[in-house]
Amino acid sequence: MAESLTRYNMLSAGDRVGIAVSAGADSVTLLHILHALARYEITVLHVNHHLRGSESDADECFVRQLAAQFALPIEVHHARIGPGNMEQLARDARRVFFSEARDRLTLHRIALGHNQSDQAETVLYRFLRGSGLAGLAGMSPVSADGYIRPLIHLTREDIRQWAAAQNISWRDDLSNENTELVRNRLRLEVFNPKLVQVLSANATVARDEEDWWATRIADLCSRLALNTSLGIQFSVPALRTLHAAEQRRLFRHAIGQIKGDLRSIDLSHIEALRKLLETEAGHDRILLPMVDALRSFGVLLLAKPGVIGNEPRHYQMSIQFGKELALPHDGGRLYVNWIKRDDQFCGNFGVEAYSVQDTADLDGDVLSLTGKLAGLYIRNWEPGDEFRRTGHEKPAKIKSLFQEYRVVLWERRRWPVMILADEIVWSARFGVAAKFQAHDKSRSILRVVYSA
Repeated sequence: MAESLTRYNMLSAGDRVGIAVSAGADSVTLLHILHALARYEITVLHVNHHLRGSESDADECFVRQLAAQFALPIEVHHARIGPGNMEQLARDARRVFFSEARDRLTLHRIALGHNQSDQAETVLYRFLRGSGLAGLAGMSPVSADGYIRPLIHLTREDIRQWAAAQNISWRDDLSNENTELVRNRLRLEVFNPKLVQVLSANATVARDEEDWWATRIADLCSRLALNTSLGIQFSVPALRTLHAAEQRRLFRHAIGQIKGDLRSIDLSHIEALRKLLETEAGHDRILLPMVDALRSFGVLLLAKPGVIGNEPRHYQMSIQFGKELALPHDGGRLYVNWIKRDDQFCGNFGVEAYSVQDTADLDGDVLSLTGKLAGLYIRNWEPGDEFRRTGHEKPAKIKSLFQEYRVVLWERRRWPVMILADEIVWSARFGVAAKFQAHDKSRSILRVVYSA
């Protein structure tokens, strides 16, 4: 264990460490060893799930007595597990408690008693579940959120033999013999010492691979992923230039960003995302666990469920000449002002996140004849909106223009159009209505600058 502490730089002298102690052999041995080193400020952490009645209470009593024996502070959490996946819910409850204790007690690390046998079980379990190559990395000796596993390179048998030789007592959890649980069945019916060593060694190699990929994926994300108010957006053509391995890793990373973890995500989900890249025509959508994936033309958006299509869309704002307007619901920015004929640009968009998308010039005389300019306003597109564009003989519905211009679905709801006296004067990207288009003989020009 001392080798793991040093190799992975798990702890420094004087660190405040919380040790998760269940009463089992692994965590009790971990507590004994770290306490004997006398280098750290230790707090004992115990969770009573109340799943085994008096046995659970006896475990708590045992851990409290152990903490008192070492004169260590102890934090006990009573968790009540509801219906569902008992193992997962119990694990979630522990993690929430450990995170809360870490923040409240300003602990540098949380030490867990996972061993080499647990690592092998994790690797095989993830493999059988179809997690892909990344899942074969298993549990990290030191995780990014402050958890350490000093026993990760020792087998369960090694730990018990050492503890017995030191006259260290512990309590066995009889539920670990329940073969209805997948992990127990793997441990009791499948595993042997040779398999444990092989899987654990492969996990170490896979984890080194993951460390390398982390740098590569960070670079890909900086170039290809666009974080928006809805979720993470990708260019489908750009994704299609990547190697399949890069696509899979990038999707796993993005999913982790959206849902906070990769729980319940397996290889079939990643491959379903890759299938969305096969075409840039039309739209397609799939639902993953806690992730909504929508491809619209050549853009792929990953978002939390319930976000796409439910964001606010309705707005109406009066035009204020010479003043930049931030349109609601991240609808972009608009600048409208009178110009002289030779002016090249009149907008001052100081926010780098916005880029000029289009500029249009309106005939001020026609606007004045149509209605009072004080009534000029901007609103979102509504079904049924249509207008005749400059250079076209017939009016076109904006809904049809969305298809022609390949406007992605999630941008349509808030699409800006300018109105005067119930007539569409201008629309983003689609330009000026022919009636209002400025020309060489226009005596006054109103310029519209829009950025998305």
